[in-house]
Amino acid sequence: MKTQKQHHFPFESLPPDEQKKFYEVYEQMKQVQRDEPNRLREHLEAFNDAILAIVATIIVLEIKPPIGEVNYAGFLSNLLIFLISFAIIADFWYNLHLLFSFFVIKPDSLIVILDLCLLADLALMPTMTKWIMSEASGFAVMNYGIIYLIACIIRTLMQYLGFKNMGKESKLLQSVTVRHSMAQFIGIVILNAVLIAFAFYYPKVVMILYLATPIISGIMMNFQQHKHNLDENN
Repeated sequence: MKTQKQHHFPFESLPPDEQKKFYEVYEQMKQVQRDEPNRLREHLEAFNDAILAIVATIIVLEIKPPIGEVNYAGFLSNLLIFLISFAIIADFWYNLHLLFSFFVIKPDSLIVILDLCLLADLALMPTMTKWIMSEASGFAVMNYGIIYLIACIIRTLMQYLGFKNMGKESKLLQSVTVRHSMAQFIGIVILNAVLIAFAFYYPKVVMILYLATPIISGIMMNFQQHKHNLDENN
C-alpha cells in the first residue's frame, strides 16, 4: 500500500511580516484559551443572577391581592408562602455566589451541566409555590420538598467537584473533601426525607420548617467563612 505523504504548510517560505502576523494571531488564540475558564465563570454567574431574579419575580406575581376583608387571611397565608420560597431562592443565589467565588475557579463542562440542571430545577419553584397557594395539601408540599431536595443535591455535587478540582495536588485535601461532601450529602438527604414524609401529615408545619433551612444554611456559611478567616490570620 502506498503511504500518503503529509503536506505541511510551508511556514518558512512566508515573508517575515507574514510570519510575525501569524505568531501574533497564534499568541492571541492561546491567550483566549487561557482566559476562557474565567470568562465562562463570569457568564455562569451572570446567567445564574438573571434566572434566579426572574424566578423570584414570577413567585411574587403569584400572590393575588385580597378582595375584601374576607380573603385577607388567605392573602397573608400566600404572603408567608412567598417569603419561604423567596428565602430559599435567595439562599441558593448566595451559595452559588460563594461557590463560584471560592471553589469553582475554572468550571468544566460537568460543572456547567450541573449548574444548568440546578437552574432548571429552581425554575419549577414558582409552579410549586402557586400549587401550595392554591391548595396547601400534603401532596403539594411533598412535591415542593422533592424539588428542593433535588436542588440541594445538585448544589452539593457542584461544591464537591469544586473542592476536588482545587485539591488535585493534595491527597489529604481530597480525602477531607470527600468526607465533608459525603457528610453534607447524607445530612441533606436525611433532613429532606424526614420533611417530605412529615409533609403528608403536617403540610403547614413543614412549610414553616422550610423557612428555617435557608436561615440555618446562612448561619453555617457565615461560620465557615469566619473560621476560614481565622485560619488565614493565624
